[in-house]
Amino acid sequence: MNRLNKLVSINWRRVARLLVYIFGIVTFFFYFWSFIGLLIGIVYYLFSKDVAWKRNGVLLSYSITFITLLVFYYKAFSPLNLAIWSGLGIFLSFSILLLIISILKRKTAFVRKFNSRILDQIYRIPTKPKLAIKLATVITPLILWSTVSIDLEVMFDNNPRLLWVHTQSKVNLGETFEIKVEAWDQFERLSAIYKGTVEFSLYSLNISSGSEILNPIADLPAPYTFNGQFFGSDIAYEIRDGKDNGMHNFKMSINTPGIHYVLVNDSTTSNTYYSNPIIVKNYTNNEQLIAWGDFHAHTELSDGTGTPEHSLYYARYVAGLEFTALTDHGEILMWNPGSLDQIEKATNFAYVPNEFVSFQGIEWTQVKTGHYTCIFSGDELLKDPILSYTLVPTTQGLWDALNAFTERTGARALALPHHTTKRAYIQDWTYINPKYVKIAEVSSVHGDFLFEQRHPLNYRGAIDTPPLYTHGSSIMDAYKMGYKMTLYSSGDNHDGHPGHSISHTRAYIGHQRPYSIWLTRNEHPYPGGITAAFVDNLTRNGVFTGLENQQIYANSDHGRPILLFNINGTQVGDGSTLIVNNQTSHRKINIFLAQDGAPVAQKSKAASVSKNWVPNWEGVIEIMKNGLLWQSIDISAPFVNISVIDTDPIVGATFEPNCVEIDGKYYINSYSDNPIDPSTLNTGGFDFYVIRVVGDNGRTTWVGPIWVEY
Repeated sequence: MNRLNKLVSINWRRVARLLVYIFGIVTFFFYFWSFIGLLIGIVYYLFSKDVAWKRNGVLLSYSITFITLLVFYYKAFSPLNLAIWSGLGIFLSFSILLLIISILKRKTAFVRKFNSRILDQIYRIPTKPKLAIKLATVITPLILWSTVSIDLEVMFDNNPRLLWVHTQSKVNLGETFEIKVEAWDQFERLSAIYKGTVEFSLYSLNISSGSEILNPIADLPAPYTFNGQFFGSDIAYEIRDGKDNGMHNFKMSINTPGIHYVLVNDSTTSNTYYSNPIIVKNYTNNEQLIAWGDFHAHTELSDGTGTPEHSLYYARYVAGLEFTALTDHGEILMWNPGSLDQIEKATNFAYVPNEFVSFQGIEWTQVKTGHYTCIFSGDELLKDPILSYTLVPTTQGLWDALNAFTERTGARALALPHHTTKRAYIQDWTYINPKYVKIAEVSSVHGDFLFEQRHPLNYRGAIDTPPLYTHGSSIMDAYKMGYKMTLYSSGDNHDGHPGHSISHTRAYIGHQRPYSIWLTRNEHPYPGGITAAFVDNLTRNGVFTGLENQQIYANSDHGRPILLFNINGTQVGDGSTLIVNNQTSHRKINIFLAQDGAPVAQKSKAASVSKNWVPNWEGVIEIMKNGLLWQSIDISAPFVNISVIDTDPIVGATFEPNCVEIDGKYYINSYSDNPIDPSTLNTGGFDFYVIRVVGDNGRTTWVGPIWVEY
């Protein structure tokens, strides 16, 4: 009996040792937390009496180090896929090598003799050199892993570098409104230690002439000195001790009509910072608001960061959004019991009519036909079926699920295609349902999707480029096929910061809170964008109607410019279609632009300022017609209001020449599995116009299209 108990005890120890080792392998995919597997490997190497397990420990620690370095430096593939395949490759190759050696040892005396000789030489190494080798074996992976996994500045530098000044885009004459002033560190995080003094003034422009208003009448906030912490914090907004901790809201009013910028002079950086533009006038009851939001965000319940409650709090109180949606992946939520209920409850709790709108949402992640972020107008989240491609494997299945849900609940739904040109998720536009697909993502943390990555008009680029130029994946190609969608921009953030992702800075690193186990945080070099919606009111119904009616425009970062566009008085939204008398009818293109004065975030670069910084207002307004650059207009002022006449005949656009033939059938590209008639992929002979504002400072804003028919 004692012998049996001893045998069972030994076997359980072996099983436990194996399970711990397997867990160490799994940490390959845990981003920053791979250090757990690294330490497991080191422990096995140092303390195992079995030579084989010492070897396995070295393999584990060095494999994790190699994969961490590979993911950091090699950006051509998705970090998660790279970690999975390289990890499997290492262990499979090592297992095959051990098997070959084992066979040779049994079959070949030379190999047995050579192996014994090597082991004998190792045992004869003197104690001090042996200790040095052991120390180097332990320290080397720790140092290499730390060089790319630990950033001391992200940990400890929370010093203020600039101010961000934000308020609503439209204000009634004489109305008291709030303006938010935030002090940011070099990673665009709130500076908990900021204790500067701010003073307020106005820069005002006549809305008709654009000339400066020299003495605007306003009730400005008094000078104010911030209070904060002695030590910095990477999540200053979570410190709820009554101090400012890098953020303060002020009240003010403006009594002069015009376009106004609130200027905030800062004693710490000795710079003056501009707010977003504010249009002040006497508004009638039926004039729409401009609401800013981000309806694509992920939490820790799928492959993101932070709780749903954290993301919703950040969106409202830190990013200053008016609306948002949490859209975690259904494919992951389905394995996380209670997660859908948690999201639904948190989203409903965060919704405050006339103050902050939170939509129910979920992401359907189909590899073959493209991703769709689904948002809903009501208080119920679609949970049966869960929108997972394993449960709802086809695009038609998605439309059927949305049909059934909207009929049962009376809610409305939108399905939003996003990162359409990424190699792993090429969008197949031939499957879209116009009932739900009314707007398309032009920009996110993944890049720019109006054009394919290598198109000469794609100035910003995008990640995960297909090996060959791929027609038919970009939004502009979808327009040429005749699909009518307007443009939105989103964060698609995985770092817990809806409306203001910071993963384009070095603060994507794993020890930045809120923590994440997902490598997805390592592949977002672009700043997340936000969307402006023209809405009747800040309710779910009001904002959803604005989105559904396509009354939106998009911006590439946290900035909030004002961009209005119409042709002969027809504005973007509700079909965005102008009908003229004939093919040669004149079209008057009107563009109203008030730029945002905030410092700009760019690809892999945080917003920053220098000494005596002033906003850079220079840039170009591009008018794109039928997918081509039709006119470029240089700008150098914060506010422009221009008109251009188009007298060219209306000729339309077609995608037909770009279709590919495979086995006698035609497709929009080699990724599509849906055969089509190429002659149907056109605009019906009608023109479409898109406006893009490209600032020299790196900020990009899009609006459109407007279609012109006769």
